[in-house]
Amino acid sequence: MKEIYDKEHDVIRKFLSMGRRNIEMLEEIALEYKPFLMGKRFMTDAQLSERLGISRRTLQDFRDRGIIPFYRLDGKILYEEKDIAEYLSSIYIPKY
Repeated sequence: MKEIYDKEHDVIRKFLSMGRRNIEMLEEIALEYKPFLMGKRFMTDAQLSERLGISRRTLQDFRDRGIIPFYRLDGKILYEEKDIAEYLSSIYIPKY
């Protein structure tokens, strides 16, 4: 005879728990989503430094030395995601 699973069964609990985690992750993504502007996506200084794991001061140094392009809008610094992806591709060193 086949076993009947109810909401108290471990398998069902695990399944429901995974669903809740997925919903939480989607909610986080929705909070961070920034709409496109002219078909482009931008990041702030804080967002980019967090993603790359470098300090905002290092980003300022990159700007000062002309390493990465940026926009300055009323004192706020913005980076186009495409520009950052191109820069990262240009410094990529493949494994031997």
